[in-house]
Amino acid sequence: MNNRNENYYVEPVEIEIYLKKAGIVRTIIKDLKIQLIDVESGNEKSTEIFNLFKEMDEPVDLMEVQNYFPQYIKIIYDSYYKNMELFEKLSMHFKSGLSGIKDSWRSALYFTELLLKYEPTVASTEVLGNFNTYNLNYIIKKLNLLEEKFLLEDSTVYYLIKRRNEFFKGSPPDREFEKLVELWEFNVKGKNYNF
Repeated sequence: MNNRNENYYVEPVEIEIYLKKAGIVRTIIKDLKIQLIDVESGNEKSTEIFNLFKEMDEPVDLMEVQNYFPQYIKIIYDSYYKNMELFEKLSMHFKSGLSGIKDSWRSALYFTELLLKYEPTVASTEVLGNFNTYNLNYIIKKLNLLEEKFLLEDSTVYYLIKRRNEFFKGSPPDREFEKLVELWEFNVKGKNYNF
């Protein structure tokens, strides 16, 4: 099934509306649709890695990268040894998701959100490219295609908005999008979240 919203992350935004005649405030939910911006590989090495996983239609699994490209094991280990256990768990969720277990994609998403916080590293800068963002996009698209409901952390939503805005810099402004982002930021700051 072709899902037209596949390439977007949709964040619900609460909007309070004052109904003058009734004298009451109603809350409505509007969808903030954030377009997922493709990740470009940063260099020849990451292009080779990205191309391999794109051909297999799989996320970039750090455990598998080391199997396919053993020449990068040392730089990967040196950059990620503190989080290697998390990458091993993520790899298991990728494999489960690819075998058809839908819930594994949701778990993979949360691990990916967590691991994004530790980027960039020497390995991602010199060899891997922005593979965690590539995986984030991949998983969101996968969950959209599976019509699974999920929400991202506020910091991840902000990151996707920032990437989208950088991509469309210089284009005519999308007033509705900007207004929803403003409302979303207002709601989030109300939760004492600091960007």
